[in-house]
Amino acid sequence: MFQLDEKRERIFLLFLVFIILFLTLIFRLYQIQVVEGSKLNEIARKEHVTSYVLDGKRGIIFDRNLKKLAINVDSKSLFAMPYKITNPREIAKILSEKLGLKYQDVLTELEKDKYFVWVQRKITQDQFEKIKEMELEGIDFVTESKRFYPKESLASNVLGFVGIDNQGLEGLEMYFENDLKSTPGLVVMERDASGGKIPLSIERFKPSRDGLSIILTIDEVIQHITEQALQKAYQQYRPKSAVAIVVNPKTGEILSMATKPTFNLNDFANSSKDSWKNRAITDNYEPGSTFKIFTIATALENGVASLNDRFNCKGWINYQGTVIRDIEAHGPQDLTEIVKNSCNVGLIEVGTRLDQHVFAEYIQNFGFGAETGIRLPGETSGLFRPVEQWSKISIASLSIGQEISVTPLQLVMAAASIANHGVLMKPMVIKEVIDSEFNVVREYQPEEVRQVISSQTAEVMVNILQAVIDDGTGKMAKLEEYTAAGKTGTSQKFDFSIGRYSFEKFTSWFVGFAPSHDAEIAIIVMLDEPKGSYYGGTVAAPVFKEIASKALPYLSVSPR
Repeated sequence: MFQLDEKRERIFLLFLVFIILFLTLIFRLYQIQVVEGSKLNEIARKEHVTSYVLDGKRGIIFDRNLKKLAINVDSKSLFAMPYKITNPREIAKILSEKLGLKYQDVLTELEKDKYFVWVQRKITQDQFEKIKEMELEGIDFVTESKRFYPKESLASNVLGFVGIDNQGLEGLEMYFENDLKSTPGLVVMERDASGGKIPLSIERFKPSRDGLSIILTIDEVIQHITEQALQKAYQQYRPKSAVAIVVNPKTGEILSMATKPTFNLNDFANSSKDSWKNRAITDNYEPGSTFKIFTIATALENGVASLNDRFNCKGWINYQGTVIRDIEAHGPQDLTEIVKNSCNVGLIEVGTRLDQHVFAEYIQNFGFGAETGIRLPGETSGLFRPVEQWSKISIASLSIGQEISVTPLQLVMAAASIANHGVLMKPMVIKEVIDSEFNVVREYQPEEVRQVISSQTAEVMVNILQAVIDDGTGKMAKLEEYTAAGKTGTSQKFDFSIGRYSFEKFTSWFVGFAPSHDAEIAIIVMLDEPKGSYYGGTVAAPVFKEIASKALPYLSVSPR
């Protein structure tokens, strides 16, 4: 009897436990289906939903004749789905060898607890084909848009480049980022348990929008002419750097802007950051004797000097107790001759006739000491101290291009104002912003900055500067079929370590325009610290000649 009662109690307890478990299960099912049903359904749905970004096309960069300087090409990017990879070490070894990546870096990505990881973005076609034919588990490709520069290094310091996500990092690519960049689209779709796409399962679709394109004032042919001529001098004289710019003095349009050293835009990561700089606008140099153009122009405009004035150069001048020497004793000269011979003594005699505030005002009016406003990143304003900070010999030093630093762009625009009847123009590097149908979204027009000197004074200056080339220090810039006007410059570099001007380091200049009257182009050439010969008339003037003699016929300018 006792055993029977004990057996009944055990059965009752088991039944009671079963009832409790059953009720618990019913409660949990009610909670899942009713209370948390909508929430859990959403979680489950998200587990089977994936999204893909649709990459739009970045805008194209054209030269002034619609030749493409920056375009887009399709490129394969390699990604992995770690949950599908059963042997990550073997896969990592293969990929690291094929792509030239570190084994551990690849393995780290493949072992991540993620659905999707990038292995390498925008690989080469050869890498794509070799990896694709291996059919590696959990490895796949997606097509992305990659920036490509058909001319490689042509105008590289102007164009700049983009990063891996096509964002502008340097040059025009960065300055016009908001115009050039595309607006990415988005596709949201379901995937099956294996991660594959379910056909016709798109939940949401937002199309991408291509970026706007820009048309430059740069002419591809003139850019090529300029770079070739500059490269010859760069190889011959081995300077630290070199710059050449060609501009239309009537409009301010930059037709070419070349810098050395330079780099291949399609391989910028393997070049030095120093070679990325656009020294035409970022670096400052003393202009030396090229600045004498503006000393004489200011003196003529203010009536403190005339063509008939006579000067006697005995090879040196004592100004305010400081002896300033010339390269030689030039003897008696008129105003044109002191410019032709680049005579420091004569220029100081002219410059010191000016009121220092008047001289400072004209220097600023020619555009020195301020940014030109060109639409490129990194422009500097040069260095020009206010009158209050001048020393007792500053006006003499400025007269011959010392105690002031300028950018090559400032200097060529100032010289171009002489060719443009005394009117300073704002430099232009872009003509239009257009959409994919070539509709004009925004247009840029030539912009006058100010009338610096009268057209009469400008005409006198043109004649003086033509004499420099015809029978002066600039004879190596003389053109066979065209008249030309310009000025040489050889500036000693200030050595801050010894507190004086160096006798070993120079900057060589030539700035000019052609044809002399009604000029179509103005050109500046600068070589910083050339080896061997360093006079501007020897080093820089021949580069001017080579550029002008090819660019003018190309522009269909008749000989005159």
